[in-house]
Amino acid sequence: MKNKKKTIRLTKLYKKWYILLSASLFLTLLISFFSSTPFFKDIELKMLDYRFQLDPTPERADTNIVIIAIDDGSLDFFSENGISWPWPRSFYGYAVNFLTEAGARTVIFDMQFYEKDIEREETTAEETDNIFADAIKNNGKVYLGVQLLKDANYIHSKVNEFSINDQQTDLPTFQGIRAPIEPFLINNRSIGIINTAPDNDGMIRRIGMQFKLREHYFAQMAYRVWLDEYKDVENIEIPVDKNGDYLLNWYGQNAFTTYPFRALISSASAYMNNNEPVLPLDKFRNKHVIFGATAAGLYDLKSNSYSKVMPGMEIWATALSNYINCDFITITTGWINFLLTLLIIFPIMFFISNFLPKKANLIILVLFIFMLLINFTLWKLYRIQLNFTMQIVGFIISYLLINTLSYLLEGKSRREIRKIFTRYLHNDVIKQLEDEPDKVQLGGKEINATVLYTDIYNFTTLSETKTPSELVQDLNEYFKKLIDFIFQYEGLLDKYTGDGIMALFGAPIEREDHALLACRAAFAHKKLREELEKIQELTATENLHLQTRIGINSGLLVAGNIGGEKRMDYTAIGDTVNLAARLEGVNKIYQTNIIISQATYEQVKEKFICREIDSLMVKGKTKPTCIFEIIDERTDETDSSKYEWIEIYEQALELYRKGKWQQAGEIFQKLCEEPYNDTVSQVMLTRCMYLLEFPPKKWDGIIKLDVK
Repeated sequence: MKNKKKTIRLTKLYKKWYILLSASLFLTLLISFFSSTPFFKDIELKMLDYRFQLDPTPERADTNIVIIAIDDGSLDFFSENGISWPWPRSFYGYAVNFLTEAGARTVIFDMQFYEKDIEREETTAEETDNIFADAIKNNGKVYLGVQLLKDANYIHSKVNEFSINDQQTDLPTFQGIRAPIEPFLINNRSIGIINTAPDNDGMIRRIGMQFKLREHYFAQMAYRVWLDEYKDVENIEIPVDKNGDYLLNWYGQNAFTTYPFRALISSASAYMNNNEPVLPLDKFRNKHVIFGATAAGLYDLKSNSYSKVMPGMEIWATALSNYINCDFITITTGWINFLLTLLIIFPIMFFISNFLPKKANLIILVLFIFMLLINFTLWKLYRIQLNFTMQIVGFIISYLLINTLSYLLEGKSRREIRKIFTRYLHNDVIKQLEDEPDKVQLGGKEINATVLYTDIYNFTTLSETKTPSELVQDLNEYFKKLIDFIFQYEGLLDKYTGDGIMALFGAPIEREDHALLACRAAFAHKKLREELEKIQELTATENLHLQTRIGINSGLLVAGNIGGEKRMDYTAIGDTVNLAARLEGVNKIYQTNIIISQATYEQVKEKFICREIDSLMVKGKTKPTCIFEIIDERTDETDSSKYEWIEIYEQALELYRKGKWQQAGEIFQKLCEEPYNDTVSQVMLTRCMYLLEFPPKKWDGIIKLDVK
C-alpha cells in the first residue's frame, strides 16, 4: 500500500510545470555541452549540407563570374589535333589576349605555373612562356594561383610585394611556396592562395581568408580579387569564425556560366584571323573569368555539399560571388540556440505528461513541423543557420525520456487493459484501442476508393497436375510477386480469394489518386506478363501470371474495421466492390487481362491509353456500365501512332451499337487479322455474326450478363 501511495505521489509530482522546467533546463545544458564535441559538430555539418541540397539558389550566383573549364572534351579536342597535355603556354596567352579585347574585368587562374613550359619540336619553352607572359602584362588584371608549403624553399622577392596589411594573428606559418615562374610573377596583377583544408569527411565547407608565409600575410584567391576590386567601394565586413575561416554559401551545382576551354581558344583563333568567334566578345565584357580544370585526370576535383566531384575553381567562384553580393551565412550565437532548444524540450515534456497521448502527440507533431519550418524559412530567406542538431537531439531525448517516465509510472493501467481485452479482441485492434480508441468501431466509414480484384483463369485445370504441396508453393511465389505490385503503389491487401486477391487503393488513408495507383499496379503486372510472353519455357509460377485477370472499379464504398465483437478486420463492402469482382470475371468473355469501369477510366484517361470495349449490365445491377481495357501508359516516349487501331475499333463499336452489324463486322474482321490480331475484335465479330442471324426484337447495344 505504501509503495502504491508513493507511486501516486511521484506520478503527480513529475507533472508539475516547475519540475518539468527544471528538468528541461538541465537537459538543455547537457545537450549544449555535448554540442561542442567533434561528433555533434560533424552532425551539424551534415545538417548544413542537407540545407544546401534542399534549397539550392543558382539564381543568386553572380552572373558576372564566368568559368572556363579545362574539361575532358577539351583534352580530347586537342589530342585529336596532335596536341597532348600539358598544352603550350601560348594557348593561355591567346586566351588572355582574347579576354583583354573582350574587356574582361579580371582573369583568374586556379592553376599553378611554377615550372617552365616543356620543350616541343615546333616551339621552345621560352617562346611559349613569353607569349603567355606578354599576354598577362598586356591584360594587367591577371591573378595566378599559388600554393603554400610547410617545407622551406626559395621565395622570389616579387612574392612579398603581394602581401596584405590587415593581418590576422594565430595563423599557422608556412615556409615555402609554389609560385609562378618569374616572367609570369612580375607581370601579373597579384597572386592568390589556393590552399584548401577539407573537413573530417573530406568536404570543402570553409576556406581560409589569410595565410602566413614566414613573416608576411597573403590573401586567398577570391579574397585577393575582392580586396583589389571592391574593398574600397563597399565597406563591408566578411564574417569569419574564430580560426579566420570563411563559411561558403554554396549556390548549387552548375550555378555559374561555364564554357569549355576549346570554345574559348577557338574563339580566340577566329578573332585573330578576323573571323566571327564562337563565343562573342560581349559574353566576357566586365566579367570575372576563372580558369580551372574539370577533367578527372587533372586531379583538381573536390567535394562539397552538393557533389562528391566538384571543380576546384568553383570554390573561388562561389567565394567571390559571396563577397561581391554580401551573400553570407549567419551563424546564430550559443545563447540563441540554447533558448530555442529549451523552448522545444519543455513543451514536449509538459504536453506528454499532462495530456492524453493522442492530443499530446498531435501538439508535438505541430511543434516538430513548426521547428522544421522555422529552421528552413530562416535558412531560405536569410541564410540564418540555427543549430538544428541541438534542437533535434533535444526533441528526441526529451520525447523518449518523458515517454519512458510516463510508461514506468502510468503504463501499468495500459497493461491491465491489454490483459483484460486480449481474450476478446484481435491484437491489431487492441493496439488501436490503446493508441486511438475512437477509431475502433464495428461500423465503417464511407469513402471514395478503388477496388482491384484478381483471379487466375482456368486455375482448376492448371492445378490438377500438381500435388497440394507443389500447388501451395507455386501460389505463394505467385502471390509474392503480385502483392509486390500492390504494395509498390500503396495499395492495401484486403483479402485472399482462393487463387486471387482483393486490394484497396485510397484506404485506410484517403487519397485522390487512388484510381491512378490501382491502374499503375495493374499495368506493372501487364508489363511483367508481356515479358513472360517472350519466354518459350515458363515455370509454373510464371504461367500463373500469364493467366491472371484483373478487374478495377472506383466509387463510394464502406471501409473500416468490420466484424464481430471478438474479431474485426479492415475490409470494404458495397456495390463498388461487387462490380470490381464482376469485371474481373468479364475478362473471360472478351479474352482480356485488365478491365476497368467507366468510373475508373474517367480518373485515369489522361495518364493511360485505354480502349472502350463494350457496354454491359452485370448481374444484380439495373444500370449499364462502359468497360475499358488498359493498353499503355501515356508518357513523353509513348508513340501514339501505334494505337491508331483504337479509333478503328471505336468506329466499329459505334456501328455495332447502331445495329449495323454487317458494317461493324467487316471492320472487326480487319482488326482480327495481321497486323492487329485483336482478340476482342474476334469476340465482337462472332457476336455480330450471331446478331445478323438472330436479330433481337429490341436493340440498345447493351449486353446483359446473367452470370457472375
